[in-house]
Amino acid sequence: MRTNLEYIIKDLKECFDGKPWYGDSVMKKLDGIDWRVVNDKVYGEKTIAVLLQHMINWRIFVLKKLEGDVAYDIIIDQLNDWTVTTVNKEQEWQALLNMIRNNQEKILKHLAKCDDNLLNETVPGKKYKFGPILRSLHQHDIYHLGQIAMLNSMAKS
Repeated sequence: MRTNLEYIIKDLKECFDGKPWYGDSVMKKLDGIDWRVVNDKVYGEKTIAVLLQHMINWRIFVLKKLEGDVAYDIIIDQLNDWTVTTVNKEQEWQALLNMIRNNQEKILKHLAKCDDNLLNETVPGKKYKFGPILRSLHQHDIYHLGQIAMLNSMAKS
């Protein structure tokens, strides 16, 4: 029987580069995007590059908190939440993709050393527990992946 944390790890892996029930994984979708459209503002002010950086920012937050960083924080709707991100060449797009891949590896490596007790521990510097943020990290990715897919589709049409 799997533990709650094992289910979270499974969901993180499945959503990120597995075969999720809803369609393409995060990396399959991102790997299929032409870097030349990631700055296009086809609907509102958010671009694919900005959305991906936002996903990375929140994953960095989770990793920093897992590492015990009390001081690190993200202020909702401020620069470290929605970072202005412009991609000027393919290598910059690949660097963003590598950032999210590396973050996934680090989060999974950290979680592999933990057990279900982590889910009831208070997030350093916060008043809430790890359980809710760990259970919703892949949901956050899926939400923004939908926006990215929509923007990519609009940019191609």
